[in-house]
Amino acid sequence: MLIIDFTGIYENEGFTFHAEGAPRSLLRLNDVTGTNCICDDFAWAKIKERLLELEELPSLRFFDSGNYHYMSKVLMDVMNDKEKLPEFDLVMFDHHPDMKWTSYGEILSCGSWVLNALKDIEGLRNVYIIGADEKLTKEVQEEHPEYEKRVTFVRDMNAFTDAYRNEGDAAEIYISVDKDVISREELATNWDQGEMTIEELKKALDDLNSRFQGRILAVDVCGECAPDSDDIFTEQGVASSNRVNQMICDIFITG
Repeated sequence: MLIIDFTGIYENEGFTFHAEGAPRSLLRLNDVTGTNCICDDFAWAKIKERLLELEELPSLRFFDSGNYHYMSKVLMDVMNDKEKLPEFDLVMFDHHPDMKWTSYGEILSCGSWVLNALKDIEGLRNVYIIGADEKLTKEVQEEHPEYEKRVTFVRDMNAFTDAYRNEGDAAEIYISVDKDVISREELATNWDQGEMTIEELKKALDDLNSRFQGRILAVDVCGECAPDSDDIFTEQGVASSNRVNQMICDIFITG
């Protein structure tokens, strides 16, 4: 397991969510500038360099708040550099489609990284986005009709199963989870949030782990609250986020 810390939030969580006895690597990137929401060229090169220096790149990775969800794309790049990625599908849980270019153009950002991956990652076959806001998905469909056949938006796991059955299983899948897909009644992030319950997310990840056993390239997790948030010490803050992180560890490390 790899913990990538940009803001210090995991210190508030005490790193207690990791599975007992599981190997854990910590990569602090709080000294790298140009990383908050947008990953500029300097930051991309520096982060990639730090990741390539690791002895190994664990398949389970946690990387701070949703401001850094672009790390899934950076991690794909690093994996591709180490050994060319096979054909795979991205299965993403997120309240936001992350398919909107910034005003700066095609620079990598937390809101564009899925577009960057579709454009740059040769092995990426299809993208399935679970739990995204319906209004935002309609905007994406209008702005990017060129990806209509490669990007599928589904409300829940039942809809994903139906959609995926029609495509046939890819050899591998890549899972990326932004916890803002979870209802704010159960967990607080620094973004607007969806309606999924923690139990629904657990069941979905259990189902994916069972169905694609041995064929999961990686599991990425973001969606911590901000360290200076008023929510941090509420029940929906650190405590809830810790439990969800622990649940994900239990599924993909000890499950």
